[in-house]
Order: sequence, then structure tokens, then C-alpha cells
Amino acid sequence: MPDLAPRFVRRVILPAAYLVLSGGFAISGVIFYRARPFDVKAAILSDLESPDDNPHGYGAAAAGTAASAALLAPAAIVFFRQLRREHPKLAMAGVVMFAVGLGAAMAIGILAPYTRGYTPVHVQLAYAAFIGICAGTWLDLLAARAAPAAIAIQGAVLVFLVYLYVGPDFINNDRLVTSLALLERLLCVDCGLALWALAKAVEGKDRAGAGRDRR
Repeated sequence: MPDLAPRFVRRVILPAAYLVLSGGFAISGVIFYRARPFDVKAAILSDLESPDDNPHGYGAAAAGTAASAALLAPAAIVFFRQLRREHPKLAMAGVVMFAVGLGAAMAIGILAPYTRGYTPVHVQLAYAAFIGICAGTWLDLLAARAAPAAIAIQGAVLVFLVYLYVGPDFINNDRLVTSLALLERLLCVDCGLALWALAKAVEGKDRAGAGRDRR
């Protein structure tokens, strides 16, 4: 793989990955609501890419999930290459967690045609995708010495996800604020913003390193 600049990651790869993911679920959602009344709480990502709940539209969501994860893989490698010089252990831990998260996301998309209901494998893969990507981002934010606010917010999101995985289940569809659909959208937005902040921090370190090399 040719060397990619952090600036290219921030300006091209990250927006493209987010657009592919959002576009896939948008197309899937349009098809999903053709045969039912609109209800935001019903737009659970797993249902949108389920052949049982969305037989005619799940393919768009599944393809978007797998393709966006594949697009993010080069970004994770760029982050690792830039950060391993000063913080090799954090950078290695970050790229490992990214591999777990992105691999799980690709598996969700690829296995979507064969998924029936909320199987244990699907649930575990969903948790692994979110936790892996959030953990990889947080570790790299630490290694990049990013803004303290970005590190703190991503750390809090990661703690919440781990708590959600091991703690009592309080997610339900009685209200929008406690719905799984809203939580999933917020997590996707958080991942996008945190990855952008990470790319910005890594880009700054890259420029600083280039300046030292010229001197």
C-alpha cells in the first residue's frame, strides 16, 4: 500500500467512509419504511440490514457497513505509522483494536444475508465493532496527544459501551431517548467526529515532524 498522508485521510478517506455508511443506511431506510408507518425508534441498524425485517433493502445497509469498514482500514494503518515512533505500545494497541472493530463491522456486512434475528454472533459482532473502533480511536488520541476534551469524551464513550455490554440492559423502545436506534446513531456520529479529531491531531504531528526534518 502506498504511503498516505494524514491530510488525505482526514479530507478524503474519512468523509468517504462516513458517506458510504450513511448512504447505505439511508437507501435501506427508504425501502424499510415503504411498507410501514414512519417511526424513528424502529430504524435499528440491525433491522435495516436484516433479510427478515428488511428483505428488499438490507443489501444496501450491509454493503455500506462492509465498504465503510474497508475504507477505514488504510486510515488505521496511517495512524499507526505516524504514532509508533513516539508511542509504539499505544500505537500497536490502537491498531489491534481498530482491526478488531473494523473486522467485526466487515463481518456484519458480509454475513447479513445469512443472519436470522438477533443471533448471539450478530450481537457480539455489533459490540466488537463499536468497542473496537472506539477503543482504537481513544488509544490513538492518547498517543497523538490530542485535545484533552477529545480524549475525555472518547474515553467516556468507551466506558459507557463496556458498561452497556457487561451491565444491566436499560435500552428499550418506550421512548426515543432510551431507544437503541438513537443510541446507534449517536455512536456513529461520535465515531466520525472522534476519527476526524484524531486525523487532525496526527496531521499536526506530521507537519511538525516535517518542519523539524527541514531544519
